[in-house]
Amino acid sequence: MIEMAVVGLGPWGLCVFERVVNRTRQTGRPVRLHLIDPNSTGSSIYRPDQPDYLILNNPCGQISLGTAIPDDLSPAYGVGLHEWAVQRGYRWIGDECRITTRGIPIESSDYLPRRLMGEYLSWFFDALLAEAPDQLEIVPHRATATDIVRLAQGRERIILDNGVPLDVDHVVLTSGHTFNDEEPIDRAGLRPLRPYPVDYLKQLVTPASPVAIGGMGLVTFDILAAFTIGLGGSFCEGTRGQRYRASGKEPVIDLYSRSGIPPIAKSATGIDATGDYQPIVCTPDLLSAIRDGSGPSTDRRIDFRVDVLPLLVAEMCARYHTHCAFLRGGDDERTRVRDQLEASWTADRFDAAIRDLSRLDGQFDPESLFIDDSVARFETGDHYEHYVYAALASDVREAFAPGGSPTKAAQEVTRILRDDIRSVVEFGSLSLNSYLDFQSQIRSRITRLDAGPPPKRSQQLLALMDAGIVRARLGPDPTIAHRADNQKVVRSTRLDDPIEINVDTVVRGHLDMPSLDHSASPLLARLYRTGRLTQLSYQGTAVGSVAISDNFHPYDVEGRIQTQLSVLGVLTEGTRFFTHYVPSPKSRRRAVVDAQACVEMAIG
Repeated sequence: MIEMAVVGLGPWGLCVFERVVNRTRQTGRPVRLHLIDPNSTGSSIYRPDQPDYLILNNPCGQISLGTAIPDDLSPAYGVGLHEWAVQRGYRWIGDECRITTRGIPIESSDYLPRRLMGEYLSWFFDALLAEAPDQLEIVPHRATATDIVRLAQGRERIILDNGVPLDVDHVVLTSGHTFNDEEPIDRAGLRPLRPYPVDYLKQLVTPASPVAIGGMGLVTFDILAAFTIGLGGSFCEGTRGQRYRASGKEPVIDLYSRSGIPPIAKSATGIDATGDYQPIVCTPDLLSAIRDGSGPSTDRRIDFRVDVLPLLVAEMCARYHTHCAFLRGGDDERTRVRDQLEASWTADRFDAAIRDLSRLDGQFDPESLFIDDSVARFETGDHYEHYVYAALASDVREAFAPGGSPTKAAQEVTRILRDDIRSVVEFGSLSLNSYLDFQSQIRSRITRLDAGPPPKRSQQLLALMDAGIVRARLGPDPTIAHRADNQKVVRSTRLDDPIEINVDTVVRGHLDMPSLDHSASPLLARLYRTGRLTQLSYQGTAVGSVAISDNFHPYDVEGRIQTQLSVLGVLTEGTRFFTHYVPSPKSRRRAVVDAQACVEMAIG
């Protein structure tokens, strides 16, 4: 009998579990599968007892752990989140989801409370148990793995925190998001507080107490919801969009971020949610040629800004103008413009064609979205705040544009082409300088485009700024210092007229990128100390991510591939690209394919 273990039962771990169920049904091989997680079914980010104001970042119709691999059977667990919620009887009662016959039906475009995802994960886990074939023995362990030790004959021993050792043939590590250890200077009080769980943050603030939040991304919106809705406030429709009704318990919040760039919301219309758009310029064949060394790069190391970004920008322009054509004249006009752009690209007249179309459709400059903003400056805090507000308001208008905004359609290109982008940036394909530039600048820009907040979150942020609950005065990349009276002072660094703000609390509005040499996970720290896991060394420079082969096996400190271990998910970010998402066989099928490959290597 083959013995296998999955460490971590968040969405990635459940994806592996599902593939094991499927594979053992196909092969008939006897397998004993150990499932290790202290929470049984995943991390606390989806815990079922959290409030409904903490919502998912994707429409429920785009989320499914059900299988969609060719030649699969159609199991009972092949149900997506939207279908599951409707079958369970959930409906909207105001801003909350309840099992009831009253209220408003849930639509596939709705952003559901995160707790429903936790319930869905638990249901999916139970459905997998029920569907498992007789030859698959499943052994759940509500425990934490603290070490994985190599044994003789190619086996692995997993040590659990309850003292139980498990000897297995293969381990798949899917630990998800983990925090990093605080540096000594952080323990002196200079580092912002961790954002999760948000419940504890509400206990640290008093009415009108000054708080700073470092970040303008998805985590920040969770914190804002906790400090407003979570303290008794509410949003309602006003004459100019959302309006906030304060409870009087809210702190006064200043937002800042390293880049200073406001978030970009998802489209409310769900343009091309399934990725049906076929690229005109940035095609898989062209990117494959670049990756294989037959493109512009001559040393087989890709420079993303030189070799790939111009193609991506051109594709965004093409998507913008073809969507303008669709809004103007329907499918026939879109086809005509698409054919025109394809011909102009082949004839090396693409830029001229875009200029001609811009006279009809208006200017669109996607290249500006990727410019290094490290030297951006603003005159005053008020000037910067006006920039943030105006950018948010403009983006909200685009998000709710009837028929789908051409700008939003263009911004979705990075999501549609995500797998193709992966093919040219993963596993050491970039030059060192390009890799560092990609990680520090470009990756965050792409994430801003294809993983932005739900549009109603941006509406709510505008309402909070209107109400004076939230300010954004500090400009990009401020510094934080600790005062003798236990307050913190946040100082601007890129305002011509500098300001500083005294605050009681600073909260980190973003998640750590996993870093092996600073990991707060006892298991990861132990595996790193013993040399079982090593950092990716990118052309001699250690970059924090776990070093793995293209078959997902980690390298040990001696450079040997450990074929009895596999690593999937967020822990590999840096070696891989864009791993922090819920695997789905629909719009995020790559993760399912990777899990399938791991399972086939483990059990045949």
